[in-house]
Amino acid sequence: MSDQCISIVLPVYNEADNIRPCLERLWDALRDHEHEILICYDFDEDTTLPAIANMEAKPPTIRFIKNDLGPSVAYAIQAGFRAARGDVIVTTMADLSDPPEVIVCMVEKRRQEGAAVVSGSRYMRGGSQTGGPYVKRLLSRFAGLSLYWVAGLQTHDATTNFRAYSRDFLSQMRIESRHLRERQ
Repeated sequence: MSDQCISIVLPVYNEADNIRPCLERLWDALRDHEHEILICYDFDEDTTLPAIANMEAKPPTIRFIKNDLGPSVAYAIQAGFRAARGDVIVTTMADLSDPPEVIVCMVEKRRQEGAAVVSGSRYMRGGSQTGGPYVKRLLSRFAGLSLYWVAGLQTHDATTNFRAYSRDFLSQMRIESRHLRERQ
């Protein structure tokens, strides 16, 4: 593996219906770039696993990461961070809500500008939000704008999970959450 590799951390939970198109789009977007796709799952009975096993043309860059920290998307992502080999680690969801086609742009921005984190935004020019209940979309938008204008957070979309992280940044940061404190 070279010093420039993109690690995609993809937490899954019974994504049998979405995983094939998700992986196809990830492969199309990343095939010309060194990368790995980390399928981060909580339990062996997850319907995502046989759906991937039954794919005729699955990306050869898939690695399976079993989350042993506890069942939750937060723990699955953390397990993916621990297993990732890339210099840039991208979190995205398997529900097709994040456009894989912009991952390379996010990674290039992170590398060229030295940003610790590049966040995809549903609310910036060119962004969009697909699906979900109207009230949830409205609350997400309100939270993002509030955190941007009131708290000075440098993103318009603080609630998104679509981010590209520097490996160095993740190795220096301690991930804290209520769930982690309860386990300690």
